[in-house]
Amino acid sequence: MARRILLTILLLALALTALGCDGAESDTTATDEAVDTGAPNSAGGAVDPAALLTPADVESVSGLSGLAVVAYDPAVGAGGDVNIATAEGQLVAMLVVEGPETWDAWLTDGYTVAESVTPPVGDEAFIGPNPDTSPTIYIFGFRKGDIAVVLDTYFDVNGETVLSVEQLRQLAEVVEGRL
Repeated sequence: MARRILLTILLLALALTALGCDGAESDTTATDEAVDTGAPNSAGGAVDPAALLTPADVESVSGLSGLAVVAYDPAVGAGGDVNIATAEGQLVAMLVVEGPETWDAWLTDGYTVAESVTPPVGDEAFIGPNPDTSPTIYIFGFRKGDIAVVLDTYFDVNGETVLSVEQLRQLAEVVEGRL
């Protein structure tokens, strides 16, 4: 979990540095409408991440209920462009939207990719992280054109992922359909 948070913080720090972002706003809502989560727009404004994934999408795929978008706060693991959690604060899913340079970095960083996904979502896709980093898969990434997307899930109190790889794939297909 610590490595996952560290990777998220590192990726976001790089994105903030590259974009010259001054900081993040704290904006939360319990609705399924697209909202500004306060996260930097790492895809250069090409898409609105909040319009790509909603709590209702995650509820539909997972069977969970009462999910909401929570504020961007890498210190608690909510380091994505969209962060979705239970009413109790258990993080469930994180969406990060980036550009083509980040896709290339994900493919070559030695951490992110465990294996390619066939058939892919989008133009190409992977699951991860690399088994040298974690024996558990909790990342699903894909690229569609110049937009790179990664969906992460979190671990529950029993050390199990909240969402399965198949559920992450289903969410990736939803997101891809909105790009």
